[in-house]
Amino acid sequence: MMFRISKWLVSEWPTLCVIVIGIATQLFLVIQPINTLISTILPDDAFYYFGVVRNIVAGLGSTFDGISATNGYHPLWTLVLIPLFKFFASPFPDIQPIYIALYVQVALNLITAFLVARIISRFTRSQWVRALGMVVWMLNPFLLYETVNGLETSLALFFFSIFFLFALRIEEGRPLTGGYISMGLIGGLMTLARLDMAVYVLALLVWIIARNGWQVGWGKAFSVGIWSAVPVVPYFLWNIWHFHMLLTSASGAAVLENHMLIIQDHGPGWGQFFKAVVYSTQYELDHFFKRTGLFTLGAMFIGAFVVLTLQGVVRIPRKMRDSTLTWTLFCGFVLIFIADASIRWTARTWYFVSFDLFMAIVIVIVADRLFRMIEYKRIAAILIMSLVLFSFYVDWSKNLRGVNNPLYGETALRDAAEWMNDYLPRGAIRGGFAAGIQGYFSDAPFVDLDGLVSNDVYTALRKRQLWDYIRHHVVYISTDNGHFTYQYKSFLGIDDPFARLRLITEIPGSELKIYQVE
Repeated sequence: MMFRISKWLVSEWPTLCVIVIGIATQLFLVIQPINTLISTILPDDAFYYFGVVRNIVAGLGSTFDGISATNGYHPLWTLVLIPLFKFFASPFPDIQPIYIALYVQVALNLITAFLVARIISRFTRSQWVRALGMVVWMLNPFLLYETVNGLETSLALFFFSIFFLFALRIEEGRPLTGGYISMGLIGGLMTLARLDMAVYVLALLVWIIARNGWQVGWGKAFSVGIWSAVPVVPYFLWNIWHFHMLLTSASGAAVLENHMLIIQDHGPGWGQFFKAVVYSTQYELDHFFKRTGLFTLGAMFIGAFVVLTLQGVVRIPRKMRDSTLTWTLFCGFVLIFIADASIRWTARTWYFVSFDLFMAIVIVIVADRLFRMIEYKRIAAILIMSLVLFSFYVDWSKNLRGVNNPLYGETALRDAAEWMNDYLPRGAIRGGFAAGIQGYFSDAPFVDLDGLVSNDVYTALRKRQLWDYIRHHVVYISTDNGHFTYQYKSFLGIDDPFARLRLITEIPGSELKIYQVE
């Protein structure tokens, strides 16, 4: 074993260097002060997890505000966070467990990097091309940031990389111990880590049946499917029993808001619906390519991939039974993108991080074919890596640096929470539409008026009775005016909420205002 490890280290030292640089960069990111983390890598949504877990550890149950129960989170990452908040608790506002969670994410990313290196090695024999693939995976600023975002992202990618690697071994006729049972269990855990990852499990089932034929394939697909359901079914039963829904309040509330905005802006009708589909898809694609990095070089490699395909160097299967596993799983990613961008009209950048693995594979395939025609392979590899890194730097400086909470300024959400802690009556219930950071740093209950992590608010949104809920449950509101005049205008149930609010203060450097509900 030691001989194999030392042999791998000698032959794969370029890949190892890339991994070390990537992990060192992430460690540098996560050791920054908490305000820097808020303005760079921790989105508001991460604090929904932290707030819910802190309340679970405190014995309050699955709740963000201590008032309303919630299922607005992915379950497996929550289970990982619970012991971290239990054993590394610190005085309010509990900063230490957040840092521990980020270190756990870095550790997961380290393991995932080695798994991805094994996956990439299936597509080339060149150590320099493998290193190029790892540069695309490991040093992309998009992935560096999004995999230490305090959310479920790194855990989902960890299980996705195991799932991908296990499935490749099945394709190669070398399944690991347990075979299809292991695949099913990994697929189930991957789904619990992030629910939309279930699409990859479905893609694998289709591939198994297509590859083996119906008579043989259905039994193998059934084995994977039934074992993947073992970890997932208890969660769905819990959801149905306690919340009378299959999915989460977060998914339902976000879709409800965005679909209502289309009707509010343009009116109902099939014509408006299809226009919204086109607009949302194009908008998310544009945002997606900006955020995932490598836009120019990525387009170049994709173009080269198309040329190689037209020349027959790379073969695209024409029949489903001839499809490779990688093609099938990429089709799964396309379905995830369509579901979020074209149907739900609701997307966050971390939904699509698995794309970078497919991008790395495409670049490895193209580079591998091109390197066979190049005499000075090492020089060419270093040149291409330098161009990729330069492209990443340009993309980071234009699209990724300081992207969190742009409407409110770098620390305005925390500033608002601390102002309310200092000047509002102790224990008075507060509410807001960007509730993650504000709620976590609030010393009183803070209601999420988006309905993402408040199932009672989600119910009020569905009934178009949000103001009635606010009137009965919230004393102070932290918000910018746009939430009342535009985003949630159709959910309030009243015409002029400002006639029922008294302005108390404005948070300097932001659009946030603190109101008292009258």
